[in-house]
Amino acid sequence: MKRVKRVLFLLSIFMLVFAPLVYAGGSSDSGAAGVNYPTRAITVICPPAAGGGTDLLLRAMAPVMRDILGQNVNIVNMPGAGGAIGFSAAARERPDGYTLVAMVAEVLGVTHVANVDFTFRSFESINMVNATFGTLTVNVNAPYNSLQEFLDYARRNPGTVRFSNSGIGGPWHILAAAFAAQAGINVIHVPFDGGGPSAIAVAGGHVEATTASAQENEVHIRAGNSKLLTIFSPERDPRWPNVPTGAEAGFEGQLITVFRGFGAPRGTPPEIVRILDEAIKQTLDNPTVTQFMEQQGFSKNYLSGPDFYDLMAREDEIFRVQSAALGLGN
Repeated sequence: MKRVKRVLFLLSIFMLVFAPLVYAGGSSDSGAAGVNYPTRAITVICPPAAGGGTDLLLRAMAPVMRDILGQNVNIVNMPGAGGAIGFSAAARERPDGYTLVAMVAEVLGVTHVANVDFTFRSFESINMVNATFGTLTVNVNAPYNSLQEFLDYARRNPGTVRFSNSGIGGPWHILAAAFAAQAGINVIHVPFDGGGPSAIAVAGGHVEATTASAQENEVHIRAGNSKLLTIFSPERDPRWPNVPTGAEAGFEGQLITVFRGFGAPRGTPPEIVRILDEAIKQTLDNPTVTQFMEQQGFSKNYLSGPDFYDLMAREDEIFRVQSAALGLGN
Protein backbone atom coordinates (compact mmCIF):
# COMPACT_ATOMS: atom_id res chain seq x y z
CA MET A 1 0.00 0.00 0.00
CA LYS A 2 2.81 2.36 0.87
CA ARG A 3 4.43 1.56 -2.46
CA VAL A 4 1.24 2.45 -4.34
CA LYS A 5 0.92 5.75 -2.46
CA ARG A 6 4.53 6.58 -3.28
CA VAL A 7 3.97 5.92 -7.00
CA LEU A 8 0.86 8.08 -6.99
CA PHE A 9 2.74 10.86 -5.19
CA LEU A 10 5.59 10.80 -7.74
CA LEU A 11 3.08 10.73 -10.59
CA SER A 12 1.32 13.81 -9.25
CA ILE A 13 4.64 15.67 -9.00
CA PHE A 14 5.43 14.73 -12.60
CA MET A 15 2.09 16.07 -13.81
CA LEU A 16 2.50 19.35 -11.93
CA VAL A 17 5.95 19.96 -13.40
CA PHE A 18 5.63 18.70 -16.97
CA ALA A 19 1.98 18.96 -17.94
CA PRO A 20 2.11 22.75 -18.53
CA LEU A 21 5.12 22.29 -20.80
CA VAL A 22 3.39 19.61 -22.85
CA TYR A 23 0.29 21.80 -23.20
CA ALA A 24 2.25 24.88 -24.24
CA GLY A 25 4.27 23.00 -26.82
CA GLY A 26 1.36 21.15 -28.33
CA SER A 27 -0.81 24.02 -29.58
CA SER A 28 -0.35 23.89 -33.36
CA ASP A 29 -3.49 25.82 -34.27
CA SER A 30 -2.53 29.15 -32.73
CA GLY A 31 1.01 29.64 -34.00
CA ALA A 32 1.89 31.20 -30.64
CA ALA A 33 2.09 29.66 -27.19
CA GLY A 34 -1.12 29.97 -25.20
CA VAL A 35 -3.22 31.56 -27.99
CA ASN A 36 -6.08 29.56 -29.46
CA TYR A 37 -6.69 31.66 -32.58
CA PRO A 38 -8.55 31.68 -34.86
CA THR A 39 -11.52 29.56 -33.84
CA ARG A 40 -14.06 31.11 -36.23
CA ALA A 41 -14.28 33.05 -39.49
CA ILE A 42 -12.35 36.28 -39.98
CA THR A 43 -13.85 39.32 -41.75
CA VAL A 44 -11.68 41.74 -43.73
CA ILE A 45 -13.38 45.09 -44.34
CA CYS A 46 -12.41 46.54 -47.73
CA PRO A 47 -13.05 50.32 -47.85
CA PRO A 48 -12.56 50.50 -51.66
CA ALA A 49 -15.40 49.30 -53.87
CA ALA A 50 -15.78 45.81 -55.28
CA GLY A 51 -13.90 45.16 -58.50
CA GLY A 52 -11.03 47.55 -57.79
CA GLY A 53 -7.40 46.56 -57.34
CA THR A 54 -7.57 46.24 -53.56
CA ASP A 55 -10.71 44.13 -53.69
CA LEU A 56 -9.28 41.82 -56.34
CA LEU A 57 -6.03 41.32 -54.43
CA LEU A 58 -7.85 40.56 -51.16
CA ARG A 59 -10.11 38.03 -52.85
CA ALA A 60 -7.10 36.31 -54.42
CA MET A 61 -5.41 36.08 -51.02
CA ALA A 62 -8.44 35.04 -48.95
CA PRO A 63 -8.62 31.31 -49.95
CA VAL A 64 -4.91 30.85 -49.23
CA MET A 65 -5.21 32.62 -45.88
CA ARG A 66 -8.14 30.30 -45.10
CA ASP A 67 -6.00 27.24 -45.77
CA ILE A 68 -3.19 28.56 -43.57
CA LEU A 69 -5.35 29.77 -40.67
CA GLY A 70 -7.92 26.98 -40.81
CA GLN A 71 -10.90 29.36 -40.86
CA ASN A 72 -12.81 31.21 -43.57
CA VAL A 73 -11.60 34.70 -44.48
CA ASN A 74 -14.51 36.79 -45.75
CA ILE A 75 -14.06 40.04 -47.71
CA VAL A 76 -16.75 42.66 -47.05
CA ASN A 77 -16.74 45.84 -49.14
CA MET A 78 -17.75 49.06 -47.36
CA PRO A 79 -17.08 51.83 -49.89
CA GLY A 80 -18.09 55.46 -49.66
CA ALA A 81 -16.94 58.84 -48.39
CA GLY A 82 -13.40 58.37 -49.66
CA GLY A 83 -12.97 55.19 -47.59
CA ALA A 84 -14.28 56.76 -44.38
CA ILE A 85 -17.26 54.42 -44.07
CA GLY A 86 -15.14 51.28 -44.07
CA PHE A 87 -12.39 52.62 -41.83
CA SER A 88 -14.87 54.02 -39.32
CA ALA A 89 -16.70 50.69 -39.11
CA ALA A 90 -13.46 48.76 -38.66
CA ALA A 91 -12.15 51.10 -35.95
CA ARG A 92 -15.28 50.46 -33.85
CA GLU A 93 -15.01 46.65 -33.99
CA ARG A 94 -13.82 44.57 -31.06
CA PRO A 95 -10.00 44.16 -31.02
CA ASP A 96 -10.14 40.37 -31.01
CA GLY A 97 -8.60 39.56 -34.40
CA TYR A 98 -11.87 38.58 -36.07
CA THR A 99 -12.36 41.85 -37.94
CA LEU A 100 -9.49 43.24 -40.00
CA VAL A 101 -9.34 46.12 -42.45
CA ALA A 102 -7.55 46.68 -45.74
CA MET A 103 -5.19 49.56 -45.02
CA VAL A 104 -4.98 51.74 -48.13
CA ALA A 105 -3.64 55.27 -48.62
CA GLU A 106 -7.09 56.82 -48.23
CA VAL A 107 -6.78 56.20 -44.49
CA LEU A 108 -4.36 59.13 -44.54
CA GLY A 109 -5.97 61.46 -47.05
CA VAL A 110 -9.56 61.42 -45.81
CA THR A 111 -8.63 62.32 -42.24
CA HIS A 112 -7.29 65.70 -43.37
CA VAL A 113 -10.21 66.74 -45.57
CA ALA A 114 -13.20 65.47 -43.58
CA ASN A 115 -14.33 65.17 -39.97
CA VAL A 116 -13.97 61.46 -39.21
CA ASP A 117 -13.70 59.39 -36.04
CA PHE A 118 -10.45 57.59 -36.90
CA THR A 119 -6.86 58.04 -38.06
CA PHE A 120 -4.31 55.45 -39.14
CA ARG A 121 -3.37 55.28 -35.45
CA SER A 122 -6.80 53.76 -34.72
CA PHE A 123 -5.44 50.46 -36.05
CA GLU A 124 -2.71 47.98 -35.27
CA SER A 125 -0.46 47.74 -38.34
CA ILE A 126 -0.18 44.09 -39.30
CA ASN A 127 1.85 44.51 -42.48
CA MET A 128 2.01 46.03 -45.97
CA VAL A 129 1.83 43.73 -49.01
CA ASN A 130 1.81 46.00 -52.06
CA ALA A 131 2.76 49.55 -53.00
CA THR A 132 2.44 51.79 -56.03
CA PHE A 133 4.30 55.05 -56.52
CA GLY A 134 3.58 58.22 -58.43
CA THR A 135 5.34 59.46 -61.54
CA LEU A 136 5.86 62.50 -63.67
CA THR A 137 4.29 61.42 -66.96
CA VAL A 138 3.70 63.76 -69.90
CA ASN A 139 2.32 63.61 -73.42
CA VAL A 140 4.68 62.06 -75.94
CA ASN A 141 4.70 65.25 -78.06
CA ALA A 142 5.62 67.52 -75.14
CA PRO A 143 8.70 69.71 -75.73
CA TYR A 144 10.54 68.27 -72.71
CA ASN A 145 12.24 64.92 -72.32
CA SER A 146 13.61 65.10 -68.79
CA LEU A 147 12.49 66.35 -65.42
CA GLN A 148 14.81 69.34 -65.63
CA GLU A 149 13.47 70.34 -69.06
CA PHE A 150 9.94 70.05 -67.68
CA LEU A 151 10.81 72.31 -64.74
CA ASP A 152 12.44 74.86 -67.02
CA TYR A 153 9.28 74.94 -69.15
CA ALA A 154 6.99 75.28 -66.11
CA ARG A 155 9.06 78.16 -64.74
CA ARG A 156 8.94 79.97 -68.08
CA ASN A 157 5.18 79.43 -68.25
CA PRO A 158 3.83 79.87 -64.70
CA GLY A 159 0.21 78.96 -64.11
CA THR A 160 -0.24 77.21 -67.44
CA VAL A 161 0.95 73.66 -66.73
CA ARG A 162 -2.00 71.44 -65.82
CA PHE A 163 -1.54 68.38 -63.60
CA SER A 164 -4.26 65.73 -63.71
CA ASN A 165 -4.85 63.71 -60.56
CA SER A 166 -7.13 60.98 -59.24
CA GLY A 167 -9.36 63.28 -57.16
CA ILE A 168 -9.26 66.21 -54.76
CA GLY A 169 -7.20 65.37 -51.69
CA GLY A 170 -6.17 61.99 -53.08
CA PRO A 171 -2.59 60.72 -53.14
CA TRP A 172 -1.78 61.89 -56.68
CA HIS A 173 -3.19 65.35 -55.92
CA ILE A 174 -1.08 65.57 -52.76
CA LEU A 175 2.03 64.32 -54.57
CA ALA A 176 1.62 66.89 -57.36
CA ALA A 177 1.18 69.67 -54.79
CA ALA A 178 4.21 68.59 -52.77
CA PHE A 179 6.34 68.27 -55.91
CA ALA A 180 5.28 71.67 -57.22
CA ALA A 181 5.95 73.30 -53.85
CA GLN A 182 9.46 71.85 -53.60
CA ALA A 183 10.20 72.68 -57.26
CA GLY A 184 8.88 76.23 -56.91
CA ILE A 185 6.51 75.99 -59.87
CA ASN A 186 2.96 77.29 -60.20
CA VAL A 187 0.65 74.65 -61.67
CA ILE A 188 -3.08 74.01 -62.11
CA HIS A 189 -4.53 70.87 -60.50
CA VAL A 190 -7.22 69.12 -62.53
CA PRO A 191 -9.08 66.33 -60.68
CA PHE A 192 -10.40 63.24 -62.44
CA ASP A 193 -12.36 60.28 -61.16
CA GLY A 194 -9.42 57.94 -60.63
CA GLY A 195 -5.86 57.44 -61.80
CA GLY A 196 -6.91 55.75 -65.04
CA PRO A 197 -8.85 58.76 -66.38
CA SER A 198 -6.02 60.99 -65.16
CA ALA A 199 -3.56 59.06 -67.32
CA ILE A 200 -5.93 59.16 -70.30
CA ALA A 201 -6.06 62.97 -70.04
CA VAL A 202 -2.29 63.17 -70.52
CA ALA A 203 -2.25 60.64 -73.36
CA GLY A 204 -4.95 62.62 -75.12
CA GLY A 205 -3.15 65.94 -74.70
CA HIS A 206 -5.85 67.47 -72.50
CA VAL A 207 -3.37 68.28 -69.70
CA GLU A 208 0.39 68.64 -69.61
CA ALA A 209 1.30 66.15 -66.89
CA THR A 210 0.08 63.65 -64.33
CA THR A 211 1.45 62.11 -61.17
CA ALA A 212 -0.56 58.90 -61.62
CA SER A 213 1.35 55.64 -61.23
CA ALA A 214 3.41 53.88 -63.86
CA GLN A 215 0.90 51.03 -63.76
CA GLU A 216 -1.92 53.44 -64.66
CA ASN A 217 0.14 55.10 -67.41
CA GLU A 218 1.75 51.96 -68.80
CA VAL A 219 -0.76 51.19 -71.55
CA HIS A 220 -0.43 54.74 -72.91
CA ILE A 221 3.36 54.68 -72.70
CA ARG A 222 3.50 51.34 -74.55
CA ALA A 223 1.11 52.73 -77.17
CA GLY A 224 3.41 55.69 -77.79
CA ASN A 225 1.06 58.36 -76.46
CA SER A 226 2.82 59.26 -73.21
CA LYS A 227 6.36 59.36 -71.89
CA LEU A 228 7.65 58.75 -68.39
CA LEU A 229 10.13 61.29 -67.01
CA THR A 230 10.44 60.33 -63.33
CA ILE A 231 9.14 57.76 -60.84
CA PHE A 232 8.78 58.92 -57.23
CA SER A 233 9.78 55.56 -55.76
CA PRO A 234 12.56 54.44 -53.39
CA GLU A 235 14.42 52.73 -56.23
CA ARG A 236 14.18 52.38 -60.00
CA ASP A 237 11.33 50.34 -61.42
CA PRO A 238 12.70 47.26 -63.23
CA ARG A 239 10.13 47.79 -65.98
CA TRP A 240 11.65 51.23 -66.65
CA PRO A 241 15.34 50.87 -65.72
CA ASN A 242 16.38 54.07 -67.54
CA VAL A 243 13.87 56.31 -65.76
CA PRO A 244 15.38 58.07 -62.72
CA THR A 245 13.74 58.18 -59.31
CA GLY A 246 12.64 61.46 -57.80
CA ALA A 247 15.54 61.33 -55.35
CA GLU A 248 18.04 60.87 -58.18
CA ALA A 249 16.54 63.93 -59.86
CA GLY A 250 16.99 66.00 -56.70
CA PHE A 251 13.59 65.53 -55.06
CA GLU A 252 14.52 63.61 -51.95
CA GLY A 253 11.54 62.72 -49.78
CA GLN A 254 8.85 63.10 -52.45
CA LEU A 255 7.32 59.70 -51.82
CA ILE A 256 3.58 59.18 -51.71
CA THR A 257 2.95 55.47 -51.40
CA VAL A 258 -0.37 54.11 -52.58
CA PHE A 259 -0.11 51.17 -50.24
CA ARG A 260 -2.17 48.07 -49.59
CA GLY A 261 -1.85 46.25 -46.30
CA PHE A 262 -3.69 44.87 -43.32
CA GLY A 263 -4.73 46.42 -40.03
CA ALA A 264 -6.76 45.48 -36.97
CA PRO A 265 -8.61 47.61 -34.41
CA ARG A 266 -6.29 49.25 -31.90
CA GLY A 267 -5.77 46.98 -28.91
CA THR A 268 -5.72 43.70 -30.81
CA PRO A 269 -3.33 41.43 -28.84
CA PRO A 270 0.22 41.32 -30.25
CA GLU A 271 0.15 37.51 -30.30
CA ILE A 272 -2.79 37.60 -32.71
CA VAL A 273 -1.12 40.29 -34.82
CA ARG A 274 1.95 38.04 -35.12
CA ILE A 275 -0.16 35.06 -36.20
CA LEU A 276 -1.85 37.16 -38.87
CA ASP A 277 1.43 38.66 -40.07
CA GLU A 278 2.94 35.20 -40.51
CA ALA A 279 -0.15 33.90 -42.32
CA ILE A 280 -0.15 36.86 -44.71
CA LYS A 281 3.58 36.45 -45.42
CA GLN A 282 3.01 32.78 -46.26
CA THR A 283 0.10 33.81 -48.48
CA LEU A 284 2.33 36.20 -50.44
CA ASP A 285 4.73 33.32 -51.10
CA ASN A 286 1.96 31.06 -52.41
CA PRO A 287 2.42 30.25 -56.14
CA THR A 288 -1.23 30.98 -56.98
CA VAL A 289 -1.09 34.40 -55.32
CA THR A 290 2.29 35.12 -56.90
CA GLN A 291 0.95 34.31 -60.36
CA PHE A 292 -2.13 36.49 -59.80
CA MET A 293 -0.03 39.46 -58.69
CA GLU A 294 2.31 39.13 -61.66
CA GLN A 295 -0.55 38.89 -64.14
CA GLN A 296 -2.34 41.89 -62.62
CA GLY A 297 0.79 44.03 -62.32
CA PHE A 298 0.91 44.03 -58.50
CA SER A 299 4.40 44.18 -57.02
CA LYS A 300 5.21 42.51 -53.71
CA ASN A 301 6.28 45.16 -51.21
CA TYR A 302 6.18 43.50 -47.82
CA LEU A 303 6.75 45.65 -44.75
CA SER A 304 6.45 44.49 -41.16
CA GLY A 305 3.85 46.09 -38.93
CA PRO A 306 6.27 48.56 -37.27
CA ASP A 307 7.83 49.56 -40.60
CA PHE A 308 4.38 49.98 -42.15
CA TYR A 309 3.35 52.21 -39.25
CA ASP A 310 6.47 54.35 -39.71
CA LEU A 311 5.73 54.75 -43.42
CA MET A 312 2.18 55.89 -42.69
CA ALA A 313 3.34 58.30 -39.98
CA ARG A 314 5.82 59.94 -42.34
CA GLU A 315 3.37 60.25 -45.21
CA ASP A 316 0.52 61.37 -42.97
CA GLU A 317 2.53 64.52 -42.28
CA ILE A 318 2.84 65.15 -46.03
CA PHE A 319 -0.92 64.79 -46.41
CA ARG A 320 -1.51 67.15 -43.49
CA VAL A 321 0.81 69.88 -44.77
CA GLN A 322 -0.25 69.71 -48.41
CA SER A 323 -3.98 69.42 -47.66
CA ALA A 324 -3.70 72.61 -45.60
CA ALA A 325 -1.68 74.35 -48.32
CA LEU A 326 -4.36 73.45 -50.87
CA GLY A 327 -7.09 74.79 -48.60
CA LEU A 328 -8.53 71.33 -48.08
CA GLY A 329 -7.83 70.99 -44.35
CA ASN A 330 -10.73 70.20 -42.05
